[in-house]
Amino acid sequence: MSEPATGRDRLRGELADPLFRNAYALMANGGLTGLLGLGYWLLAARHYDPVDVGRDWAVIQSVMFVGGLTALNLVLIRFIPQTGHRTGRFVAAGYAAGAGAALVIALGFLLTLNWWGPSFAHLHGLGPGLWFLAMAFAWNIFTQQDAVFTGLRQAHWVPIENTVFGLTKMALLVAFAGVLPVHGVGLSWMLPVMVSLIPVNLFIFGRLIPAHARETGPHRPPPTAGEIGRYVGGDYVGGLFAHATINLIPVIVAAQIDSRTNAYFTMAWVLGMMLNLLSVTMATSLTVEGAFDGARFPDKVAGALRRTIMLLVPASALTALCCPFALQVFGPGYAVKGATLLQLLALATLPKAVIELYLGVLRVRSRTRQIALIQAARFLGTLAVVLMVPSGSLLTGTGAGVLAVHLIIAAAVLPALRRAAAPAGDLTADRSADLSAGPQAGRSVDPSVPGRGRGAGR
Repeated sequence: MSEPATGRDRLRGELADPLFRNAYALMANGGLTGLLGLGYWLLAARHYDPVDVGRDWAVIQSVMFVGGLTALNLVLIRFIPQTGHRTGRFVAAGYAAGAGAALVIALGFLLTLNWWGPSFAHLHGLGPGLWFLAMAFAWNIFTQQDAVFTGLRQAHWVPIENTVFGLTKMALLVAFAGVLPVHGVGLSWMLPVMVSLIPVNLFIFGRLIPAHARETGPHRPPPTAGEIGRYVGGDYVGGLFAHATINLIPVIVAAQIDSRTNAYFTMAWVLGMMLNLLSVTMATSLTVEGAFDGARFPDKVAGALRRTIMLLVPASALTALCCPFALQVFGPGYAVKGATLLQLLALATLPKAVIELYLGVLRVRSRTRQIALIQAARFLGTLAVVLMVPSGSLLTGTGAGVLAVHLIIAAAVLPALRRAAAPAGDLTADRSADLSAGPQAGRSVDPSVPGRGRGAGR
């Protein structure tokens, strides 16, 4: 008789599967950055006035929106596994396109500052404007780096990079409190981003990409420009809506409330978004592994769904129960104003997980139009609630809107996700549907096509 598997054996088996190894690395990143984020905001609440926290965070949030809006993360994750010796040029092109577009959008934001309320009034003038442009450029590259690590199956570097970032910004936050109390939050956040770009990308282009090119080599045909363009046309548009849901909604909220209230909103919103990382990272890893190995894709979907539920249900319940007390450490205003919002966001993570995993399935199958429709529904539904709710009830109303919108969409996509996870739910039917779009569509649609499986990958 064989000995029963120990916990260590099961863990070793989990980590032997690239799907879970990548996913757990990204979850570890979420956990570490979440803990560091809690420490960061606790220090900010203790060392800075809420008015300064709210104003600087409104600017950081706008930088994250502008810089991340044009980040080609989903495209990099989807196609890096297939680019072989062209990976360096592919990543460099992604950087150039994303950062260049970020500068254009950031300039447009600066030219329309009068539309965005008093939280952004201090950005008027040449010096603040140039600083804002530099922040948007740097954040775009910083954001795309994580996608490059993930697409190269080197996601374990993501938590290392972001832990260094988190510790550095905490140290700078305390250091700037005495000498730059008005803008110390913004400077402590963005300076480490800018300084890290050179060493991180020297490592990516000098070591990781050449290793990836050697291992993948010419064994699989690289994606064509047409394939990438068709994918960008759907999934990137969907990504824009997803990005807007996370980063534009807070900017719109900040434009309708005072800086002090925005500090309370920000704390709850950031903590709520941290919970979403569990499902987002699992869906991201699912996309990568579907591109490498389509033959076992239904099993991977089922495993991802089980583990996401196992991790997320207790985390969401614990957050909803404890947040009224936990927020007290930031100050009484944070608990009184932000607890209900955080509870609603914690509950919303469960339907969000269903949606994220289904989006991962759609990405592997290159169903980009469906991705764009789902992401548009999420954003437009939430935006409608934010614009309709009176400013006095905006915090609670935003949380209720996020929960309601995601419950409706999750109920609509859950049957399709369950079919994708069923043993008989392989890609055969989907391949026929996708190939009907044209002879080239099938090349990137179905990762189980001969020459595109695990043997042809890393």
